[in-house]
Amino acid sequence: MTTSQEKHKLMVIGPSGAGKTTLLKVLGMSEASPCKTEAVCYSSKAVDTPGEFFEIPRFYHALITSSTKAHLVLLVADPTRHVRFPSMFTRAIRARSIGVVNKSDLVSEDLLLKAEAELRRAGVSQVFRVSAVTGEGLEELKGYMRACGVMDQPVKTEPAPGPQG
Repeated sequence: MTTSQEKHKLMVIGPSGAGKTTLLKVLGMSEASPCKTEAVCYSSKAVDTPGEFFEIPRFYHALITSSTKAHLVLLVADPTRHVRFPSMFTRAIRARSIGVVNKSDLVSEDLLLKAEAELRRAGVSQVFRVSAVTGEGLEELKGYMRACGVMDQPVKTEPAPGPQG
């Protein structure tokens, strides 16, 4: 049986080198240092997947099965390398899926549009452009994740009282 905490996890899927683990870290969804992900990694907040599971169709079943543990799936594209996404791939995923073009600070508008087109071909209807390095677009993505219940709402704090006078 799936607990409610498991169903509020975020899952990242995409090719090797797309920056999935780095993205999880900057979103505050993983404590792990960015490195080569060798297997599907489950944490209390996220499911991180190896790029090879996306690149080799024989492993799609592992992604599809693991998606049952997620509430939201980020399909991550790297616009610096052209990678074909399987047509309508997200139809097999058992969670809401959105597209994320990472490394948006490194390429031209033309390459960003091509990466977005591949994500849409894979079946996502919403795409966010982000840079895990510069922070570009992360607040918009976090807002969407909060609205989906995958990320905690930011804690509102009152400013410290000034000197009374």
